[in-house]
Amino acid sequence: MATASRAGRAMRRRRRLESLAALRAALDRDERIAVVLRREGEIGVEAAALLERARASGARVHVESARAMQRMTGDADAPELLALQTGPAAGSVEALMAEGGLVLGLVGLRYPGNVGFVLRAVETAGAAGVVLANDWAEAPYEEALRLSMHAERYLPVLRAPAAELLRHAREAGRRLIALETSGDRTPWEVDWTAPCVLLVGSEAEGLPRVVLDAADEVVRVPMAGFIPSYNVQAAVGVALGEWMRQTPGAAG
Repeated sequence: MATASRAGRAMRRRRRLESLAALRAALDRDERIAVVLRREGEIGVEAAALLERARASGARVHVESARAMQRMTGDADAPELLALQTGPAAGSVEALMAEGGLVLGLVGLRYPGNVGFVLRAVETAGAAGVVLANDWAEAPYEEALRLSMHAERYLPVLRAPAAELLRHAREAGRRLIALETSGDRTPWEVDWTAPCVLLVGSEAEGLPRVVLDAADEVVRVPMAGFIPSYNVQAAVGVALGEWMRQTPGAAG
């Protein structure tokens, strides 16, 4: 598979559209609108027309309270519409890896709470998507999505074996960065600007040896206390913060 250019990937990153003018311009350019959030209650004629255009183009529509819309934008006047612009829909691991932005690979995590909180952090940071490599049944998976505040509405959350995750990441030319207590570098000592995958292992065992051996970098979050590791979502949050610092505007 041919590796996508870095410049081409950057053009397909996720971007939040906070004004009617921005949404109209994206629709006029036939750019993909993945999701539109509609403020509950009445909306104006222009907003209603744009909402129908977006829906007809394939966008999913969710109704949110005025308070929720205010919190998402920090605007005292809740907007009528918010939209998420993305590249082509990533319905497979291969398609996700071919896009821009940061991808997380969660390998063997056991607890829906931990996965849910990580998914929420990943979406909040504006990463491209998540691949879950575990053997869960549907019930814990659905619980994780609920605890994530249904982050899957806004970014791809895919399920695949670890071997498939690694293979498609390599074929797409992505760097593999493993997050482990055995790492010899900190997140702020590595380069996050190239397309990469952040690999995170289970709460008890960490990442399998085969995954660690495949990684280009193994990083750790420094600790000064006695407990042997951070909770997984805290460690992921540190890494996401460094990715955002090094790639300002990567999430639009």
